[in-house]
Amino acid sequence: MTRPHQLEGIVLGDDPGAWAAAGFTVRAVGTAGDVTLGRTTLRLTGTGGGVLGWSLHDVPGDLDGIADRPAPEVPDPGGGTPHPNGVRRIDHVVVATDDRHRTVGAFGAAGLELRRTRDLGGGASQSFLWAGDVILEVVSPPPEGDGRVDGTWIWGLSLESGDLDATAAALGPLLGRPRDAVQPGRRIAILRTRDLGISLPLAVMSPHRPTSSA
Repeated sequence: MTRPHQLEGIVLGDDPGAWAAAGFTVRAVGTAGDVTLGRTTLRLTGTGGGVLGWSLHDVPGDLDGIADRPAPEVPDPGGGTPHPNGVRRIDHVVVATDDRHRTVGAFGAAGLELRRTRDLGGGASQSFLWAGDVILEVVSPPPEGDGRVDGTWIWGLSLESGDLDATAAALGPLLGRPRDAVQPGRRIAILRTRDLGISLPLAVMSPHRPTSSA
């Protein structure tokens, strides 16, 4: 059963060829391209400008400054078909904000459920909400070196691979060395997006560990 307010789409100004070079299957849509990641589709317009907006099911209008953009069609709504690089879905979306209380309040008013907030010390925090089967990780203050300090925006994506070692082998020097992730039992590697011309940071993670029913 799908959770409410599914993240249906993200629109980026990226060149479709940049994502194809990173081992993603890109479906041509006119001069643009679509990359399907589970139940979410990325529309790559080729117009530049980084992240242009997103679409959440049953959440109309802009959300704390993140533009509402029509969601591309998802040809495989069941998700799970791996790309040549082994990636199969979005694990979580990192949302940067200059005011966690304002952003989390706006998301909550739109119906997104706050699951927990972690205090990182020094005024920094992470808040976690569900957007369907995708986690929204709201981070405040914005990550250092981003160059932007005001407002709310989609900062980066963490993707899930069915086999992180196979993904690393497929991407070679385009993917950093896998290392232990914060989540117990999982590993993570960073895609060298600047070398590819992809506009936002991308991480690739190993699958979630099965939870024990005992």
